[in-house]
Amino acid sequence: MRHLALAKILVVLSIRAAYPLAAPLLLGIFILATVLFGPNGMSTPEALAVMRASPTLMTVLWAGWLVLGLPAARAALVPPSGTYLRWLPAPRLVFHLAGGACALAVEAPWMLLFGRGEGLLSGVTAGLAALAGHALASTRPWGAQEALAAAGVGLAVFTRNPPLAFGAALLAACLAVPAAFRRAPEAAAGTNRGLWARSPLGALASTFVLGVLRGEPGVVGRALALAALAGLVLPLAARGHDLEADASIGALALGLAAIALAPGLSGAAAAVVRAERAASWLCDATGTPPRTRALAAALAGGILGATSGLVLATVGALGLHARLALGARIVTLAVASGLATGAVLVGGAREAEASPRRGDRGMLEALVWAAFGATAASLAGELSLVGIVAVGIMRIGLAARRAEVLRRLRGAA
Repeated sequence: MRHLALAKILVVLSIRAAYPLAAPLLLGIFILATVLFGPNGMSTPEALAVMRASPTLMTVLWAGWLVLGLPAARAALVPPSGTYLRWLPAPRLVFHLAGGACALAVEAPWMLLFGRGEGLLSGVTAGLAALAGHALASTRPWGAQEALAAAGVGLAVFTRNPPLAFGAALLAACLAVPAAFRRAPEAAAGTNRGLWARSPLGALASTFVLGVLRGEPGVVGRALALAALAGLVLPLAARGHDLEADASIGALALGLAAIALAPGLSGAAAAVVRAERAASWLCDATGTPPRTRALAAALAGGILGATSGLVLATVGALGLHARLALGARIVTLAVASGLATGAVLVGGAREAEASPRRGDRGMLEALVWAAFGATAASLAGELSLVGIVAVGIMRIGLAARRAEVLRRLRGAA
């Protein structure tokens, strides 16, 4: 009975931790499902048939669900307020079952989709695989047990043998949930042990990105909207020009990325520079050199650019119904192009801030870079990415060398 009372307490703590995170997600999914699977919409068997026919689409949708449901599932699986209870003399299985059951409730929309489309066994398999995926995402660092669980999740998602998929998902959940429970007290400390957090460059870059997202989310939204629009244009342009070879479609994606990402990222680059300037007092107090600040700002712009490139590639690959190899090719090209574009435009924005004609200079920089990328893609195809990255590295190095000069021109303390 005492174990049952402990399980009840753990369930209550999990519900209290996960409810504020899960409620908006479930409400949004309910509204979307009402529109998508309405009387005149598609049925769940049709949706799952499309997913099964396209490994790329299956990968994207599974990744999307794992990202969307991660905060709520992690809170339900290992509620922070229940950490002290693990010192009680109780079997670990009680904690595993209570947290796993609550986290499985978060997977209800995903289980309902597969259950209605393919039957009860498929729904349970999807829930266990999603539970294992969320548990793995809450666990760090990984070892052999976590790697085996990840392999089980992949097998459960992509195999078309229902009993085999169920067995793989069950095994993955049985391995991942105890690992997530065991590593939960180390999660907060583990975030400060990686190279990214230890490096001043990574810490500053993340600070600038968060400053932009919190202070000026509109500029990031515009960049992502332009990237999505370019992704919608990609399949139309490929079909309009009868492009079938992967290399030709890749070159087209690279050209569209050059044209669409630069105008959108010019505003995001200026926002990164403003975030850098807002954090200048902290950099001055910690003695951070101007060169490190410039490189961190370039990295922050590159992160935003890579995200825009990923949006473009994802939308374009879905529109093309691309195979996994072609989808990965488009993603690699667009993300690399966006990374270089965002980093280069931050350097131009830093130059523009010290210039009397700030807006004109920043937009001119974006237009020149877009023209350069589009021309290179049309002349050299996918090989132009090498030139784009090389020129980008040179521009970033020049911006880093001029950082001290620009700091004095801007009158920074």
